[in-house]
Amino acid sequence: MSGWWFAAGCVALFLIYSLIAARRDKRQAAALAARRDNVGRERFIAMLAGDCERDVAEFLWDELLPEWAYWPVGLTPHPDDDFLKDLPIDDEEPQGWLEHYCNSRGLDWKRWANWDRSQPTTVRNFARWLSKRQASLVEDAA
Repeated sequence: MSGWWFAAGCVALFLIYSLIAARRDKRQAAALAARRDNVGRERFIAMLAGDCERDVAEFLWDELLPEWAYWPVGLTPHPDDDFLKDLPIDDEEPQGWLEHYCNSRGLDWKRWANWDRSQPTTVRNFARWLSKRQASLVEDAA
């Protein structure tokens, strides 16, 4: 019988932790929504025009929108969002974005240089990194 009490206690602790984490995440997303404007697709692409190629900006909009829109405050991606600090996004998620980007363009993501950890993890910096590295890989192939 004591095993059931232990299991019930573990489940209760997990539920409490999950509720606290969900509340914290919602507050974090609401704080982000309060400090900047939500932009539409064309404005997002225009804001990144000096940082990357248009196809990179379009890819990032399409890739990030579902992640940002998950939050009930109706967020859209913004170039100046720090995706690891401003939103509760798993720090492994950018690797998935890179793999999707490379797969959609026939590139080998394993050949990409590592992210410079001294750079803030903003959408703008990620766009620059993708664009710069893609150009480098294309030059290497030529």
